Amino acid sequence: MNDLAGARHADARGGPRWRTRALVLAVLLAVPWGVTGLVWKREHDRASVQERIALAHGLALHAAELRDTAPAMARNLGLAAVEIHSDEQTRAGLIDTLVGMHSDVLSPDASGEVVLSDDGRIALAGGDELGVWDLTTWLEPKIVDKADRIAVLKDRREGLSMTALSGDGRTVLTGGGVGDTVVWDLTDPAKPIRVAALVGGKNAEDANSVRAMALSRDGRTAAIADLGGDLIMWNLTDRSHPARLSVAKLRSSSVVRDLRLSADGGIAVISYDGLFNNGAVAIWDLSDPSRPVKSADLGLPAGKYARATVMDADGHVILVGNAHRAEIWNLDDRSHPVRTAALDVPFTDLYGMAVTSDGKTALLAGPSDSAILWNLSDPYKPARLAALKGYTREINSVALGADGEVALAAGPGGTYLWDLRGLAEVVADPERAACRDNPGTEISKADWARYTGGADWSDYKGEDLSDALAVCAIRRGSL
Repeated sequence: MNDLAGARHADARGGPRWRTRALVLAVLLAVPWGVTGLVWKREHDRASVQERIALAHGLALHAAELRDTAPAMARNLGLAAVEIHSDEQTRAGLIDTLVGMHSDVLSPDASGEVVLSDDGRIALAGGDELGVWDLTTWLEPKIVDKADRIAVLKDRREGLSMTALSGDGRTVLTGGGVGDTVVWDLTDPAKPIRVAALVGGKNAEDANSVRAMALSRDGRTAAIADLGGDLIMWNLTDRSHPARLSVAKLRSSSVVRDLRLSADGGIAVISYDGLFNNGAVAIWDLSDPSRPVKSADLGLPAGKYARATVMDADGHVILVGNAHRAEIWNLDDRSHPVRTAALDVPFTDLYGMAVTSDGKTALLAGPSDSAILWNLSDPYKPARLAALKGYTREINSVALGADGEVALAAGPGGTYLWDLRGLAEVVADPERAACRDNPGTEISKADWARYTGGADWSDYKGEDLSDALAVCAIRRGSL
């Protein structure tokens, strides 16, 4: 009896301790399994994320390849890429595709340059023969039959062809390496009138050898730079009787490359090619056009020269471009220009630049099949907006409407037009813009297999049992 009672007493005392030890042991054994499970889940989630990213980037690449031949499929694949994994690469690809879907071929004929009126309605494009275009029908999506050019300026001369168009679209200058600069009245764009000619500089051997030209917005002030390095200012208030205002010497041992005027004609930006690549960009004060005064030189790096320049309407923002780079300059103080930022561009050279009147949007192009739009709202932090793709060959010249709603690009492949009126919404939210305009966008099962390499689309369809993937309803998952 005593032995049995003692055993029971021992069990009573040892039971809880035994249970505690067993519980601790179970916990100790479970912890490694739990940690292992957490590690496995973390690695599984990480692998899933990487698979989604790889799939999204692959779809974005396919979309880029299809922009020219199958734009609708490019949009669908680009949208799917952003829905699956939204990052800088997939968003930029979708933006470029959506912008490209609002482009058209204005003319298939080779063009050396293109210019545009401020309102984006009148365009001039061509080479030895300069066509006049009214873009009204081109900017109305409901009009299927777009208007052809409405006139031709046939008085082009042999040599380097150049064109300047006033902001109001009523006055045109045409000229070249040899011959007078011709003044045209474009009040009726369908019936251009040759009204006068501007004779060259004061040096007989350089007379009529025009290197660059520009017009003020109202067409009343013209600036001509000739081969001899003279800047000739003209008053075109009476276009039939132009009055020469002044002739100023620009820069010795240099050849003018580009000439730009502010809207009021009070500021000129002139770039030069110099000996041994010792180029320069100069700011000229033309507030008194009868007495032009150079106010400053931009401090370009040694051995660099400007391939292209452009200025906003008020003369406060200047872009200077050369190989792989474009610099933004602030000209609030004309005597002390300040470099605010640089744009790294994917071109070996810059052939054309344009900027909106407010200086907040710029278009840059070089020897490639696309031009790049930049947001310059913060001149210290420029941001890429979109690439205007779809052009067939290198771009020689670009133009922007004053408000940035129309863009043109010209070169050996012809002249292209982009309608940019929805650009702000597309850049802000490309997914929303694509789904708003195309709510029923789908990718068939066959196309999904083709462009994803056979990826299981059940991860992205959710409960949808149809044979097509509704792109705007792709299940994002937990990333």
